[in-house]
Amino acid sequence: MAINFTGISNQGNVAKNNRTPVEDSTTSKASVDANTSSSGGIMAEDTVKLSGAAQTLQNQESKINGLSDIDQHKVDQIKQAIASGNYKIDSQKLASNMASMDSLF
Repeated sequence: MAINFTGISNQGNVAKNNRTPVEDSTTSKASVDANTSSSGGIMAEDTVKLSGAAQTLQNQESKINGLSDIDQHKVDQIKQAIASGNYKIDSQKLASNMASMDSLF
């Protein structure tokens, strides 16, 4: 059983090849042949434009990817504390964390 939902969308029927023709004398013959419609015009390239929020996320992602996975300052602090004998290990907390990690598997 098929249900026809005509007239519900606010967009008109747009065929795949109903794109805006572009006049560009620098287009290569291969792309002219690939983008030529049945009327003989050159079709516009598809483009994507990111929103401001998407651009911000993309910038933040590139900054995060540039960061080191290791906090070298904290590593140096721990090394210094171990060397001086000031590094204290909470055995109860360590055991609790190990048990909770074991329950994941």
